[in-house]
Amino acid sequence: MPLSIISFKNVTFTYQKEADTQIRSCSFELNEGDRMAIKGESGTGKTTLFRLIHGFEQPESGAIYYKGDELTIPVIKNLRKESAWLPQDLNLGKGQVREVLSYPFEFSANHAKVTQSIEFESTFKELGLEKELLDKDFSDLSTGQRQRAGIALCLLLDKPLMMLDEPTSALDRASKQKVVELLFDNSGRTILSTSHDLFWIEQCNKVIEL
Repeated sequence: MPLSIISFKNVTFTYQKEADTQIRSCSFELNEGDRMAIKGESGTGKTTLFRLIHGFEQPESGAIYYKGDELTIPVIKNLRKESAWLPQDLNLGKGQVREVLSYPFEFSANHAKVTQSIEFESTFKELGLEKELLDKDFSDLSTGQRQRAGIALCLLLDKPLMMLDEPTSALDRASKQKVVELLFDNSGRTILSTSHDLFWIEQCNKVIEL
């Protein structure tokens, strides 16, 4: 039997002030090695799924499990250590891209991942980004450049679980292809994503519609 990584069991959640943004009786199983895409119209709660998984919101009913354990504070802490999360529009504030992307490696959970500038430059090149961007202010990057910079960071963090919110929404076809080639390699990583992008969805082995 494959290892269950994230499991939703009849999860329901509604924002009190935004009744149209909701999740109703959501159930799915993300197993080790899966590449799952969750699709749905705006307001169906795709981004909210990640907030629930990270413990920023609590379900009204139902339960969420990580590796077979229902989410509690210790379980959520472990999940965060073992995963990389890419928001839809990554905004890490001001500062050189090189410095901003190096900051997560200062956390104790990432100390084992020794990352040099040359690794950022190599990963940027693989994603079609010029190494000169590393010396620009992060806030000056375009949305597409921020997306690819965030994917570079996820790759360098090298976590077994990646959670990606609309990872290709601002990318052209060539950039999407590069992202897919790097993320959907033979590393065995597990990917949970939300997407409207048919190209991305077609690469996934599981598709859930909200």
